[in-house]
Amino acid sequence: METPIDMQGILRDFDGEVRLFPLPNLVLFPDGFAPLKVFEDRYVQMVQDALSDDGLIGMALLQPGWEADYQGNPEIHPVVCLGKILRSKNLPSGKYDILLYGLFRARIVEEIAAYPYRRAQVQVLDDFAPTMHAEQIAKNMRRALDLVPGRKSVIWEMRRMANQLRGVDATAGRYADAVANASDLQPADRYELLAETDVLRRLERLIELLETRAYAGAPQTPPGTIPHLN
Repeated sequence: METPIDMQGILRDFDGEVRLFPLPNLVLFPDGFAPLKVFEDRYVQMVQDALSDDGLIGMALLQPGWEADYQGNPEIHPVVCLGKILRSKNLPSGKYDILLYGLFRARIVEEIAAYPYRRAQVQVLDDFAPTMHAEQIAKNMRRALDLVPGRKSVIWEMRRMANQLRGVDATAGRYADAVANASDLQPADRYELLAETDVLRRLERLIELLETRAYAGAPQTPPGTIPHLN
């Protein structure tokens, strides 16, 4: 079945060079959605360039201390999530509202001298989930879901929309990302899960984080809103 996002085609044509959009508090996961307001001139140009090209943007997380050099090139964490612009609105002010959808992980190999926004050469990262881990992965997935009872409907809706956008894919890593994305975690914790390509370890760490929140009596915030595609 033909889908709006041709993942095979994107990966086939991807040359490894990405536009970087570094932010201090946003970590995008594969199959996650990020509604963004883009207002800085350099990133408005980035969105315009992406829209006229492949629509891809690499979401990066700024490292602590970024405030001292925000207008320059503050340090960023090395693993990013490549996202595709699903929807954009050019506002009368010249700024943009965009909806970015996460596609895959990638590690920065080197940054490329560029202006006005940052760019990098990256290596696509695949999930590691060998058959010998399948039983434990399934067990950990059930435990992770038990720790987010109020968000299961959000997780299943994310999976439904992912299947609608890019086709059915029941790999364990995609489900682990859906649970992580729906969980109310701090950006640093979310980045740790994004950077972990071993699906079993990702789930083990996710469970640790969720159990810590549960034991601390942290309130469960209402599930996030899943954007409509039309």
